[in-house]
Amino acid sequence: MAKGAPAESKNFRLIGHDPDAAWGGGSLVEVKNGYAYVGAVGTASYDGPEGWTVHDVSDPSKPRRIAEVFAPPGLHNHKVRIVGDDLLYVNHERLKTPEGEAARAGLCIFDISNPAEPKEVGFFDLPGTGPHRFGVDNERGLAFLPNHAEGWRNRVMWTLDITNPLKPEVLNIVGLPQQDLSLDYEYEEPEDFERSWTCHGPATIRGDRMYCGFWGAGMGIFDCSDLRNIECVGHLCWSPPFIGSTHTVWPLGDRPYAVVTDEARAQENYESSQFMWVVDIRDETNPIPISTYIPDREENMNRGGRFGAHNILEYTPSEGPWKDIIFLTYFNSGLRAIDLSDPFKPREVGHYIPEMNFGKDYAQSNDIGMDENGLLYLIDRNGAGMHILEYTG
Repeated sequence: MAKGAPAESKNFRLIGHDPDAAWGGGSLVEVKNGYAYVGAVGTASYDGPEGWTVHDVSDPSKPRRIAEVFAPPGLHNHKVRIVGDDLLYVNHERLKTPEGEAARAGLCIFDISNPAEPKEVGFFDLPGTGPHRFGVDNERGLAFLPNHAEGWRNRVMWTLDITNPLKPEVLNIVGLPQQDLSLDYEYEEPEDFERSWTCHGPATIRGDRMYCGFWGAGMGIFDCSDLRNIECVGHLCWSPPFIGSTHTVWPLGDRPYAVVTDEARAQENYESSQFMWVVDIRDETNPIPISTYIPDREENMNRGGRFGAHNILEYTPSEGPWKDIIFLTYFNSGLRAIDLSDPFKPREVGHYIPEMNFGKDYAQSNDIGMDENGLLYLIDRNGAGMHILEYTG
């Protein structure tokens, strides 16, 4: 695409646009009660500040920024999660800078009862560099943090009880068996970070099973019937031969399938890697890929920037009009809607690529959120900010 190129849209309607979301370069968005909270990618392939912003979206056709919170020196605040009615967890992940070495890693807790004036009210310290893409399950009162831990190799999954959200309690720390140093598995750290065995997250639970992505190690399935004794019951790794960077693992409603995304990384794009997988999980000890989705390569691969999958809308209902639809961010190919009514044949049923009206040649659609009314919030990390969309398919 080129600067000024019009939006490309099928089965999506643009409701509103706020270029100020995360100062243009956003990562993760959470929306509740007419307010959107957007973490910034900061210096991670963008030139914006580290921190997060708050937006009044009570009129989604006229979103406006009402607050901005800058990260302390040496810290990355790109992930935000709403907890309960009026709290926000924000990750404090150390940057690879001298300030980062001395920074406090963990979760910062904010009171957002007045969204225009967030107030820090607590902190949960964590070892290592701090959490990356963490998750919160408000119904279960749990948080899931990919973080370093003593006795484990690279990042593993921490499960926290947050029924008292100001005082999280560690219930369990678990990873793949090959990450457990006490088991003394052979392991050599790969030269390519894309193939490193490290928990990425976010983890999610369906029934008594937890699902999670482990970057170069693919996907893991865990028995979480006892949250204080979570155990790995299934594992699937496809790197090599594929590039790796497994990002999200999410069960498809109540069906025996999971959707898995491999994040496009760095400057090289691939014709046959870093896409969305559909995995049959009926035999959880032997999960098997049954199909993949990738947008048309000839049309999209060379738009500029990253071409590849990233995250999905973390909402896969078992019934209703969206029970078969996956909303997937695909960096330079924008937002894609994929019909999985036949999981063996993913079918694209919609897409949205923003107008190039933000001074760049290409989009880098990074994340997708949803409000209580079913409107979608598309976040770009390359200057475009936040687009509010209605799916019309």
